[in-house]
Amino acid sequence: MTAGADGFVAELGPLLGRVIAPPEAKTPVDAALEVVRLELLTGLFEQRAALDGPTWLSLWESAVERAARVVLAELERQILDAAAVSRYPAKRLAAVLPDGEEARILKARLSAAGSGLEEAVERLDRGSQSPPEALRRAAGELVAAWERLLITAHAELRRWHQRATAIESWRRSWWPVLLIGAGLLILALWLGLVLGGYLPSPRWLAPFANWIWNL
Repeated sequence: MTAGADGFVAELGPLLGRVIAPPEAKTPVDAALEVVRLELLTGLFEQRAALDGPTWLSLWESAVERAARVVLAELERQILDAAAVSRYPAKRLAAVLPDGEEARILKARLSAAGSGLEEAVERLDRGSQSPPEALRRAAGELVAAWERLLITAHAELRRWHQRATAIESWRRSWWPVLLIGAGLLILALWLGLVLGGYLPSPRWLAPFANWIWNL
């Protein structure tokens, strides 16, 4: 089904609610997701003459793809900033950054926010509702899907913030330093006792010991 009638499509804007007029962005991530929202709206109105089910879903999945990239970039930034503060070992850092599997899971969670939209746009093609009613249903589900996507994105950021906090509070173990220090101290004491004549000098140390004693 297409939404070719001007009067029919003119209803779309008011039906998009908070996707048209969202709350003010409060964080850099919110600002980056604003760009995704505007691209989604641009796609909707550019395709207004052919808003069938596949078009709605294609626009939604494109928005999900871009939103996933935004969230992943922020996750990596948090981890890298935390690692810079604590001087986290570079070899271990690669293991805590989001990998391909975690990126796939994140995208799947964001995409799942649009499950209701998928059902709604099916009715556009089946013609089980009048065009205005089908449009209202699809637009309403898109608004709900976008809000769920934002909630999911922030939940992921909070979850990863815990990992970043743990990395930032990481401190290098003192045991290697203490062991090396203790070894050097023992060596210095032994050398002092040998050079002081309290312990026999090993043959390999004799030239150095004779030089010290002849000073």
